[in-house]
Amino acid sequence: MFELEKQSVFFEGLAKEHPMLLQNIEIVYENKLSLDASYHSPKQFIFNLNNTLRALVFFFEQSIKNTPSWLKTCVENYRDENRNDYEMLKRLRDLSAHQALIFPKESIVTGLFRVKSSENYLPKIGMGDFNKSGNYSWDLAMRNTEDVFHDLLVFQSMTFMDLEHSAHWECLGVARRWFYHVKHRGKGIDQIVDVYKLTADFSTKLLDHVCNSYAALLKLKNDFTFHKEFSEFNCINTLLEIDLYPSLFSEWWEFDATPLNWGVRINKSKGEFIEQFDKLHRNCYDNLCNSPEMYKILLEKYRDISYEHYFAEENVNEFLSFIHINHWHFKNSFEVDLLTSPISPSEVMMLQRLGKIFLDEYNKDKLCTIASTGKNFKEHLSLLFNKI
Repeated sequence: MFELEKQSVFFEGLAKEHPMLLQNIEIVYENKLSLDASYHSPKQFIFNLNNTLRALVFFFEQSIKNTPSWLKTCVENYRDENRNDYEMLKRLRDLSAHQALIFPKESIVTGLFRVKSSENYLPKIGMGDFNKSGNYSWDLAMRNTEDVFHDLLVFQSMTFMDLEHSAHWECLGVARRWFYHVKHRGKGIDQIVDVYKLTADFSTKLLDHVCNSYAALLKLKNDFTFHKEFSEFNCINTLLEIDLYPSLFSEWWEFDATPLNWGVRINKSKGEFIEQFDKLHRNCYDNLCNSPEMYKILLEKYRDISYEHYFAEENVNEFLSFIHINHWHFKNSFEVDLLTSPISPSEVMMLQRLGKIFLDEYNKDKLCTIASTGKNFKEHLSLLFNKI
């Protein structure tokens, strides 16, 4: 299943009708998200930039060949309306694929920023030119921003900011911008561009255009938007002090401060997910069914109560545990080998599969499939209950 398919009924329908299209949409989008997350890690950013360029132009080429007429027309119209950007991106893809990686130059701006929202910031005072690339010493250029953060801000820290940052939502930061000189005589192109903005804006607006065209064709509702507008300094291109040591800002500003930068939040979320996954299994292991009778009680419980009660505070952790790691519950309850077990491993696996399918549909709030998948799940619970 594609990740986007879990987002809405719209993408679920698109997956059934045009699975290859949804796959290509997801590839472009995931590459763009990787570009966002690696923005302040130059080596990874360069790899992700080149991958995004290839995926984006491949999406264009595939959408024009052997596809439904609506998709071909949609993509060709978008290309014609954004011809110059398309030709630059295609040139960059060709260079990346056949000559060498696109290796952009950078601009660095440092100073004091006012946080206007969690995504957009206002520069107040600082140093650097954000409109052209600069020449930086070897110990700064192409290094991860967090590795040189304090070195770049020593002067600003002493002159612009009191030690405990008494002004709420003002802190120091480093903003980067990535430039590339695109030249293509045959197309009359000779332009220095912000290569991230060119790639990100073009790809997200294209995906919105394709999805909105499909929605209009079938008169469907689509609320998902790929493209987002940002101010010049934002949570992708700017790394703030609060991103690197939020616990100090929580103390200084007397509320729970959290990182704002997209890349930091992504990495933090990955670590938290691993930690929570570990805690989940630890807690589940300590609260497993320990007898056939207890296992049967839970089969009966979730067979008989309503779907809404699955997610009541007193049930939700037990219910999710019983679905996701039912094989542990079973193994801890029945001291038998597989040949003498009242239920088979495949039946345990089917319980987990039907439970997860039900959860996916419940999360999409799709009433008709909640009813049908819930019915299948409950019938299987009843089957197991009657076997024990």
